[in-house]
Amino acid sequence: MSVEVIDASTIRNFLNDEQFFTKSIEERFSTIDSNHDGRLSYAELAKELEKLRVIETHFGVDGDGLTKHELGQLYQGLFARFDHDANGSVDLEEYKSEVREMMLAIANGLGFLPVQMVLEEGSFLKLAVERERVVKVET
Repeated sequence: MSVEVIDASTIRNFLNDEQFFTKSIEERFSTIDSNHDGRLSYAELAKELEKLRVIETHFGVDGDGLTKHELGQLYQGLFARFDHDANGSVDLEEYKSEVREMMLAIANGLGFLPVQMVLEEGSFLKLAVERERVVKVET
């Protein structure tokens, strides 16, 4: 983890760099797709969603007060958001589309004022920051 300064433009520039964004998505998808069938099952995506700490109540502690059943329902709902065609699995394009939507939601929430955040290595937000650094060095 590292502390980084990020704003909406960092995220939007990452999303608009189609080549870099697509490569990042493909690499993550390949990592999540443990059986390498080109589709993410509920189990594969749920494992990744757990890493996102969507219901973190204290730094590093998830689901304080939620039962296993409630947590399962939350992950099933998130899986349904990714599974656009409701066929029980998530293909690369569905994954890419939903990650893009999540990243845009984060960008919209941040606005244009820089915010200091703790980012996990390898996260899409961290990749956005790293991409921005490379672009600044090249120009």
